[in-house]
Amino acid sequence: MAITRLGGANAITGTIPNSVLAAGNVIQVVNTEFTGTESTTVLASGGNFADSSLTATLTPSSTSSKIFVTCTVNRGSGNNADQVHLGRLVHVISATTTPFFVGASAGNRIQTSFGRGNASTDLNTLLTNTIETVFSPNTTSAVTVKYQFAVRGTGSGTVYINKTGQDTDSVQYQRTASSITLMEIAG
Repeated sequence: MAITRLGGANAITGTIPNSVLAAGNVIQVVNTEFTGTESTTVLASGGNFADSSLTATLTPSSTSSKIFVTCTVNRGSGNNADQVHLGRLVHVISATTTPFFVGASAGNRIQTSFGRGNASTDLNTLLTNTIETVFSPNTTSAVTVKYQFAVRGTGSGTVYINKTGQDTDSVQYQRTASSITLMEIAG
């Protein structure tokens, strides 16, 4: 936080170090908006997920900082009535990718942040999901947070970001935006 005191020859300028900010103060904010569209046919069996274009990077100023994440994604589905659209967040620190804000491990169940069942009538529907969570990266190295998505079902299928499965060029269909915001919070 920059400080300035005006007063001619007595002017004081400088920066307040982040280390003296009280816990809970926001130190920095990074936001990425994704306005394009994309899809995946990656099957989530075996824990496979595809990286989306929805990603943001923040370099914490202290190892005691926390990162507050807000991710809003608009998802559409293809026409396979047996498929499920899955989404999750991962953070990448020093080339190590770790899923977070996912369910507990339970047998062969897929650990994910959310899932959505599909029916062929959902071709014209977008579903909006928002994830808000906090994690402690314990580093001053760059931290990248990504939204990953996949499809799971008895057959092949496709899932989309920012468009419906039908996506006909008509006023009955829409295109949307998705975003991810990272806030460094003083620890």
